Amino acid sequence: MLSLIRNLIIVVALILGAVFGYLNYASTSVNLLWGSVDAPLVVWLALAFVAGLVIAFVVLGLKIIKLRGKLSGSRRKLKDAEAEISNLRSMPIHDA
Repeated sequence: MLSLIRNLIIVVALILGAVFGYLNYASTSVNLLWGSVDAPLVVWLALAFVAGLVIAFVVLGLKIIKLRGKLSGSRRKLKDAEAEISNLRSMPIHDA
């Protein structure tokens, strides 16, 4: 049942994307630093979407790398603390 709903959502999203692309097919001129380029509006929207995805993946990838480094350091500290506790438990108690 869950896969049916997922597939239905995918089909609806594809249909909406196709309709959106058809309705936004008018030619649009974009002035870039080196000149002007004419292309359909749907192409510019798709390029902006893909550029946003790439930027988000790079930023989030860097954040994940940073967090994995912190996690590795925390695991190392935990391992050292557990070893120290184990050593302290094995030491005999001396009364003064």
